[in-house]
Amino acid sequence: MRTGLALVALGAMLAGCGGGGTPSGGNNAAPAAAATVDPMEAKIDALNDGQRKTAFFRAIYDADYQCDEITKVTERPRDNGKRAWLVTCSDTGDYYVTLQPGGIFTVSGTPQTKTRMPKGTKILPPGTK
Repeated sequence: MRTGLALVALGAMLAGCGGGGTPSGGNNAAPAAAATVDPMEAKIDALNDGQRKTAFFRAIYDADYQCDEITKVTERPRDNGKRAWLVTCSDTGDYYVTLQPGGIFTVSGTPQTKTRMPKGTKILPPGTK
């Protein structure tokens, strides 16, 4: 199993997804539970479908896997408390993507030969021409 890490560097896309303040009130169990949730989860949830696919595409690519186009993203049950998705690529199959604390994705899948792009090539979102 190969594992790659990719930072979710979506500053422009996430600029409008600011965090909330501290909840007011006494000692409640709900605020304590909410405090353990990674704030990056809310930012990923706020992305539209294309932006989310772009984040997964970049994580897959940065992990040295090949993916021509993401055809399906299915959220999976939490993996040791971390969000997880099954991402299906049109040409290479499925990748299991897990969100680590701090907005880092861990990607695992079946290794395949990756075609390297020439230096200076810009990566466009899947489906973009």
